[in-house]
Amino acid sequence: MARAQLQAALTATPALHTLLESFKDSELVDPIKIFLEEWRLEGLDHEFVGLVAQGAKLDLERGAVLLARLAYPKLTHEATAHILDRLAEDAAAQLKTTEGTAHPGAILARYLYQDLDFRGNESNYYDPDNSYINRVLERRTGIPISLSCVYVWVGTRLKLPVFGAGLPGHFITGCRTHDRPLYFDAFNRGRILTPTDCARIVHRSGIEFQDRFLAPMPTPQIMARMIVNLMNLYTERNDQMMMQRLSQWSALLQEPSASSS
Repeated sequence: MARAQLQAALTATPALHTLLESFKDSELVDPIKIFLEEWRLEGLDHEFVGLVAQGAKLDLERGAVLLARLAYPKLTHEATAHILDRLAEDAAAQLKTTEGTAHPGAILARYLYQDLDFRGNESNYYDPDNSYINRVLERRTGIPISLSCVYVWVGTRLKLPVFGAGLPGHFITGCRTHDRPLYFDAFNRGRILTPTDCARIVHRSGIEFQDRFLAPMPTPQIMARMIVNLMNLYTERNDQMMMQRLSQWSALLQEPSASSS
C-alpha cells in the first residue's frame, strides 16, 4: 500500500522525485534508487502498452525513442525529432540542388551515408548503443535496422515513398519509383541493391529467397525486430533485468491486437 501511495504521489508531484534523489541517509539511498528506477521502468511499460495499442499504425519513431529510454532516461522524443527534422531540412536543400541528377531516394541515401558518413559499426557490432536511436544519431553509426530507420524517418519527412524491408539477417531500405523500387544497404554506406543482390544476402543466411522479403515491413514487425536484437545482446551480457523487460515488450507485440489496424 505504501509503495502504491508513494508512486501516486510521484505522479502527482514531480518535484518529489528530485527530493527523493537528493536524500542522503546512507541506509535509504540504495532502496530509494531501486524504487525510483522500478517506478521509471513501470512508467515506460505503460507507455509501451499505449504504443502497441496503435496496432498496424504503431509510431515506430516514438517506439525507438521509448526503447532507447530504457538505457537513457532523460531522452525525449522531441529532442530526437528535432535532430531528424534538421537532417530532413538539410537533405531537402541537397535534393533541390541535385534535382534531376538521380532519383530522390538515391540522393537521400548518398547524403546520409556518404556525405554525413552514417555507417555500419563493423568494429563493435554488438554494442547496444548501435540500437539506441539517440546514440545512432550522435555517433552516426549503428546496425542495419537502426541506420535504415534513419533513412525512412528522414525520407518520410521529405514525403518520399520510403520503407524498410526486413531481409532475413539484414535489414534494408527501399524507395518506390515509377518502374520498380530502389533498395539500399544502409549498413554499407547506402549501396544500391538489385533484387539479385538481395537474394544473395538472404542465401548467405542459409534461407531460400522469397519475393515477399522485399515488401515493406509493417512497423509493429520492425519494432519487434528491434527489440529482439537488443534481447539477444543483453542475453549475451546476462543482463537479467533488461532481458526480462524486453521479453515482456516482445510478447505484447505478439498479441493479436498488436497487428490490428
